[in-house]
Amino acid sequence: MNKNFYTIILLLFFSFNVSAEQWEWLLEREVQAAVKLTSNAKNIMKYCKPCQGKPIELEVKQINTLKMRDGSYRFVVNGVPQDLAYLYYFTEGRWKNIAITLGLKTHGLDEFIKIN
Repeated sequence: MNKNFYTIILLLFFSFNVSAEQWEWLLEREVQAAVKLTSNAKNIMKYCKPCQGKPIELEVKQINTLKMRDGSYRFVVNGVPQDLAYLYYFTEGRWKNIAITLGLKTHGLDEFIKIN
C-alpha cells in the first residue's frame, strides 16, 4: 500500500475521534450551570449520535465538578467525567440535551431524543 493511503486512513480515524468531543472541557460558569440544571435529576441519558451509539440511562448518585490544572472544568456524574453534548436530562416528559439547553453550540445533535 502506498503512503498516501495510510495517511488518509489515519486522518479519517482522528477526525471521528475529534468530532466526539464537544463540551467535555468547560468554563466554570458552564459547569456550574450544568450542575444547577441537573441538581434534581434522578437519571441522565447518555447518547452520542455522531458515534452511532445507543442511549444509556445512568442512575444519578452524585453530580459534581472537577477543576483541571489548565483551569478548565469537567462535569462529573458518579465519579466519571462526561461530555455535556452527549448528556440528556428528563424534563416535561422528554429527554433534552444539556449542552443545547445551556446555549452551547453543538454539531450533529438533536435537542430532544425519543427513547422507545
